[in-house]
Amino acid sequence: MMEGNGRYMGRIKNKQFDNLSLSFREIWNFDKRLIFLLIANVFVSALRPFPNIILAGRIVDCIMEGKVFLQVVCYVAMMYGMDYSLTAVATYLTKAREYLFNRIINKLDNDVNKKCMNMDLEKFNDSSVQERILMVNQAVRGKNFFTSLTIFFDTISQMITLAGIVGVMTILNVWLLAIALIVIVLQAVLHYIRLRHDRKYTQDSIEDSRRVSYASQLAKDISNKKDIVTFGMSSYILKKVELFQQAMLAVEKRKIKEGGFIEMATYSLSVAFQILAYLLIGQKAFYGEISIGEFTMGIASLINFMSASSFVTTNIISFQDNFFYIRQYKSFLKLRTKFDQVPETVTLEEADRNHIEIEFRNVWFRYPNSTTYVLKNINLTIKNMERLGIVGYNGAGKTSFTLLLMRMYDPTEGAIFLNGIDIRKIDYKEYQKIISSVNQDFSLLAFSLLENIAISEEVIPEEREKITELFNENGLGERVKKMYRGLDTPVTKKLFASGVDLSGGESQKVAVVRALYKNAPLLILDEPTSALDPAAEHEIFQKFAEMSEGKTTVLVSHRIYSTRFCDSIAVFDKGEIVEYGSFEELMERKGLYYEFFEKQAEYFKDTL
Repeated sequence: MMEGNGRYMGRIKNKQFDNLSLSFREIWNFDKRLIFLLIANVFVSALRPFPNIILAGRIVDCIMEGKVFLQVVCYVAMMYGMDYSLTAVATYLTKAREYLFNRIINKLDNDVNKKCMNMDLEKFNDSSVQERILMVNQAVRGKNFFTSLTIFFDTISQMITLAGIVGVMTILNVWLLAIALIVIVLQAVLHYIRLRHDRKYTQDSIEDSRRVSYASQLAKDISNKKDIVTFGMSSYILKKVELFQQAMLAVEKRKIKEGGFIEMATYSLSVAFQILAYLLIGQKAFYGEISIGEFTMGIASLINFMSASSFVTTNIISFQDNFFYIRQYKSFLKLRTKFDQVPETVTLEEADRNHIEIEFRNVWFRYPNSTTYVLKNINLTIKNMERLGIVGYNGAGKTSFTLLLMRMYDPTEGAIFLNGIDIRKIDYKEYQKIISSVNQDFSLLAFSLLENIAISEEVIPEEREKITELFNENGLGERVKKMYRGLDTPVTKKLFASGVDLSGGESQKVAVVRALYKNAPLLILDEPTSALDPAAEHEIFQKFAEMSEGKTTVLVSHRIYSTRFCDSIAVFDKGEIVEYGSFEELMERKGLYYEFFEKQAEYFKDTL
């Protein structure tokens, strides 16, 4: 049994050493100055209490013994001079650490942002991943490599201080040493219980915290304002916020109640030790075994001992707790996503990006954590430069089809091929280069119009002209000219008060321009005119044939007449392709497509 415990303790020590070594490497690689600042702080912090502990007693004895007042002045000058010097150095070291700490927070935050941005939709949309991101943010904002090393070095500093104080107190009364050791052990146990308790409640409340954050943000996000006012959602949303808050408060109540008992136990231990110390040192002073100055020194030592011992025991346990969050951070960065998968040496050149033929072969698909298939046995070939229309009722699987084509998700069964090559064997980022899309849930950045199109701050004059021409072709030329900074005008007022708020139709046209500017060989249009008025929609659809010239194009639309320019049309119903053919063939068949056409005919007959 003892041997088993020994192996267990050995594993813990090795793990702690590995964690400490990891922190050293990370900080050394980031900025070597941090290590030297931490080491310097060890000695300065360790020395700071002693001028007051030692010289305060000397001053009292000088006064009591009636010695030359100049000697008292010298001791006072020495005490405050040393304290001032050490404080000045400590302040400089602290401020330097704060600045570098902010830099490392930015670095860690950027690492997490990069991981999130390079995470595919399937992984990112997983609720467990969203909860892990909240957990990782705690490592970014506080419990990270730098704070671990800070705890380590500060603990060493306080242990040096503690050793000196215990030495002073032992001289005054040897029993204080035994009592001090017992207090340190009991404090460590209580701090360990408290940290385990706090971590447990942090994990228990992470889901409630995410819900509160989401519901609260609904009330603050301007993009929700119109719907909230129109549909009278205010009371409902506030009720939801309160409901989620109550669930979180229930957890917090248990945390506070149990934490209170632990804090009172720690405080009771501290009071008991101080009473014993006062009695033991006071007894010696009362019977004249030590001077009043030595009694004063003992009391100063006692105060500093309680502070240093509590600091050391807290930090030893916090050191281990810190690494829990560091491991969360490191494991999050190691999450495997489609971006990280190494393809089987298939490049876009080998796949021939200039010839785009897509084949869905026996594709079945259901969303993660769902048992219902939204696509069933899809077999379809999109030929090079073919324009394919996708129509069907809501929920028929149209958007799911495009998500698989864009590889936002992978098929549950079956495979999708690009020129005969399984797209899962092609580098994910490389595959995205052949795709340009306009989605019904598109998003614009709160930066300039130019940046929204070029995805860059620096654009050469020739490219600016090209972007201007695309805006002209898509009916936004005059609108852009009237903007106070033209292409450099910010979109929305979220970041810049001088930004412009675009209408839904204008925003959608910007999304169309962005897709056209990318000029990828595979163009995917998922309800690309849902925010446009009929006239603008008709104008855009007239241009789609021109836009898709020389491209393999997939158009998803509820507007049946919009698919007339397509070479082939696939009709989806309940996750299956129930009809396929040209416009003329489907009309002759008089099936579901014909039914759609007839129902919508009165709305678009004037545009035919």
